[in-house]
Amino acid sequence: MGKSYLLSFRVKSFLAAGCFFFLCLSPSCKKDSLIPAYIHIDHIDLSTVYENDGTDSHKITDAWVYIDGDLQGIYELPATFPVLATGEHSIMIRPGIKINGIAMSRAYYPFFKPYESTIQLTAEKVDTINPMVNYYEGKMRWKEDFETAGISLVPFGGSDTNFIQTQNVSYVFEGLSSGIAHLDATYDHVLSVSNDIFEIPQDQSPVFLELNYKTNVPLAIGLFAVLSTGLNERLETMIINPNTKWNKIYVNLTYSVNVSATATGFKVFFEAYKPDSISSADILLDNIKLLYTE
Repeated sequence: MGKSYLLSFRVKSFLAAGCFFFLCLSPSCKKDSLIPAYIHIDHIDLSTVYENDGTDSHKITDAWVYIDGDLQGIYELPATFPVLATGEHSIMIRPGIKINGIAMSRAYYPFFKPYESTIQLTAEKVDTINPMVNYYEGKMRWKEDFETAGISLVPFGGSDTNFIQTQNVSYVFEGLSSGIAHLDATYDHVLSVSNDIFEIPQDQSPVFLELNYKTNVPLAIGLFAVLSTGLNERLETMIINPNTKWNKIYVNLTYSVNVSATATGFKVFFEAYKPDSISSADILLDNIKLLYTE
């Protein structure tokens, strides 16, 4: 779950896309043996224990399918695909995501347990699987769902305002509350950071921030590295474009964590400005989750 995971998923995607093609070209393939079985996966669901994991809201887009431990292929869901095997086989399915919301940056999510089972494959028959997966235990380091009294985001630096809870049904994603920062001519800048400082290992292991969001202005997301000098070093990760509908994103913080060699800890930040071209802006957040391995 370390550096090799982060560097290899594009290579794996290329190999998986070509595996069926090369199997068919192999001289050892007999024509009568190329009658495949089929597997259909419509979707992958997430099951959570709310007290530990928070919401079951997710954006699983792909299935990384392994047959008998070998990568069969990577498929955007829903998908029906051939398998050149019959009889009983083990199957493992890793839930795939778009890293930072980018379609060309796909990987299996390292904090979801894979689905594992056995399957009886029959030539020309389609077997349907809709896996249910869970989080690995002990990886959730911060969870802010805006449902309890008080929130764990505080204003920072020259911020004019902060995120607050809203129970306005027009703004709430799920549950009773979501977080909102309202910007206008008087308060046109929000910079909020996590109240806690996180001691994230700088060993190239995956670090991700999940959130649901809706915003009509660009939203910057990243980390402040807390230095031994007491200063804070800004490590911006990405800028989320405006989205008028609620969306889910998995933000990869791994590189940012490993940039600052002298950091003693990290704070997550969210920042937005109101452009002069509009009179007001609303930035909505929900289900913030920070995950990493200690």
